[in-house]
Amino acid sequence: MFPPVPINSSRYSPVLRNSSRSNSVEPFRGKRPSTKSTTTTSSGRSQAAIKVTAQPITSEPLGEATGILNTPHTAGNPSVPLTHHPTEVLGNLLHLILITSADHLQVQCDQVLDFILRQIREKYSKVFSRVTPRHYNSILHAIEKLAGKARLSYDYETLQLEVEMPSCVHDSVVNVIRRGLESVDRMLQNLITGRLIHTELHPSLTLNTGKKEFVPDCVHVITARCNPPVRKVSSLIEVAFSQSEAALLDRFRNAVNAYPELGWILMVVINEIPPYQSPERLSHTWRELRPKPNGNLFSETSFLSLRAEPRSLDEPTPVVVENHSWCTISSIQVQVWIRGRKSPINIDTKDNRLTARGNLYPANADNAASMDNVTLMIIQGLSRTRDCFVDQCRRADPNANVSALRAAQFDLPFKWADVLDGLTYAMHATAHDRYRSWYYNLRNGIEATIGVKRTAEEAEIEPNDERLVMNVRARTQSRINTRSAARSASYG
Repeated sequence: MFPPVPINSSRYSPVLRNSSRSNSVEPFRGKRPSTKSTTTTSSGRSQAAIKVTAQPITSEPLGEATGILNTPHTAGNPSVPLTHHPTEVLGNLLHLILITSADHLQVQCDQVLDFILRQIREKYSKVFSRVTPRHYNSILHAIEKLAGKARLSYDYETLQLEVEMPSCVHDSVVNVIRRGLESVDRMLQNLITGRLIHTELHPSLTLNTGKKEFVPDCVHVITARCNPPVRKVSSLIEVAFSQSEAALLDRFRNAVNAYPELGWILMVVINEIPPYQSPERLSHTWRELRPKPNGNLFSETSFLSLRAEPRSLDEPTPVVVENHSWCTISSIQVQVWIRGRKSPINIDTKDNRLTARGNLYPANADNAASMDNVTLMIIQGLSRTRDCFVDQCRRADPNANVSALRAAQFDLPFKWADVLDGLTYAMHATAHDRYRSWYYNLRNGIEATIGVKRTAEEAEIEPNDERLVMNVRARTQSRINTRSAARSASYG
């Protein structure tokens, strides 16, 4: 029923694109369609085709907006002839649907940008539906100049956009792993004579896998210095904090299809079960930590001094303050896939020679054994990276001496203990960020009611009681709705 959205066919071929640059387009400005035609029947009569009017759609009653008069017929009285042709009525209905759809898409675009630009946040990821490719490009263009860049994952088929904002928990794990991989990259570079290849560990490179785009946490790209240059994706790292593992696996499958040379993939899934929720209204936590007339926001140090036991600094134990869990990590799972000698990575394989899965947290004997297998698989993955270095050097110079490169051996370039240590302190920062967001959201809601007349019942409530905020906000919204309806009626 709706006209197809034009999509640049070049976006459907596997390409690498740095997320700091995008082929952006101007935001869509829809024009109301206006068509008028006639058809001739077999009897020679001229018959009007469906007419889509070019008149603006206002907030008038449905009958006026569609050309259907409000007549006594609608109350059960005898019918009154319509003054509009039925085909024109149908055309107006179609116009109304098109405009409503366009408005919805613009609202979705605005909601995405609002989520990205939000300074006070309690959620770090969100999925948006019905985001058109044009709006997706507009969003990419809009976020280019932001300091803390969002990581986007977009599906051109389902029109779903997932936005992930930076968080301390997520970034702490990525930083430890990326520093280790950078040390491996430097070691391998030092074994090469001459400038044969160029390598980068990208933190914000957009992978276009056909009909889907996403930004992995870390992508190792090795480019042969030949004419034209040849780029290969050696490995990619993804860390998910309270996100869907199924969505990650789907991204990996698409990445392997687009880049079959991928040597290995590392996935870290950090689970927070149950998911974080703000303190309930009028709960003990709410009463103790809410904004008060003479109170101030607790600093991170003061906030953590209220933390209940245990207060471990060696592992990521829950951060509980005033009987409320502000950050809880229930488990950390790690999985590695490596490429076969003659076949691409198979994300669905159960072959323990090609994949390993372990539990980093909670720490126990069984989980430690599973992580040993993960460590060995990562080392095999690093050997795939080494092989990619060799191939790219030979591509740049077939006579290059790569014997030292071939002989390179590896240990795990980072420590799992460092991952847990970083997570422990990241949880403290995340807990305080959530408290601060909740505090300011509550305080801003209270300040929004200043100057609004209260009822006698509300006068009995403390000025900083959330019940007052809710009551006054509901009545204010009711007044806004009444005024809008009155203006719409006057325009009619």
